[in-house]
Amino acid sequence: MMVRRLFWYLVVGASGIVVNMGVLTLARALFPHWLTMTYLWAVESAIIWNYVWNARFTFRQPFRWLGLGRYNLVSAAGAMIQTALYRYLLSLGWNYLLADLVAIPVATGFGFVFSWIWVFRQRTRTATAPDAFSPQLEVSDSKEAVSDADGNPLHAGFGSSRPQSHR
Repeated sequence: MMVRRLFWYLVVGASGIVVNMGVLTLARALFPHWLTMTYLWAVESAIIWNYVWNARFTFRQPFRWLGLGRYNLVSAAGAMIQTALYRYLLSLGWNYLLADLVAIPVATGFGFVFSWIWVFRQRTRTATAPDAFSPQLEVSDSKEAVSDADGNPLHAGFGSSRPQSHR
């Protein structure tokens, strides 16, 4: 399971690079003098993209606003770790490309671990306010008995083709 998750995490991350560069290219063409703002738009676009697709493919969970906020925090911490390690290696006289090639996987590993244990961990009880866009689930010990807060049965599997009842 962990190898599959790591594989999809890396695939999603690679697709996020494409999103980042595409948004940056478009934003710079539209706003050529807003260098920092266009870069931040590109980075945040990639973070949102990565969260949505990691939720779906890597961790097989629905979108949650709280999860997106947590993912942003993990991404920011990863960027700080990557930058700090990069700067440290430069101070030791390393080549900038080699320093980057070491810093990127360290930050990626941090992001994967904290996404797994904090952003996307399976929670049995909700300690925070319910997310308005995600159904609140009541799950028993049995896999067959999964229902939403209104008692409507839900079917296992993300993106299941079996219809769900809505009131």
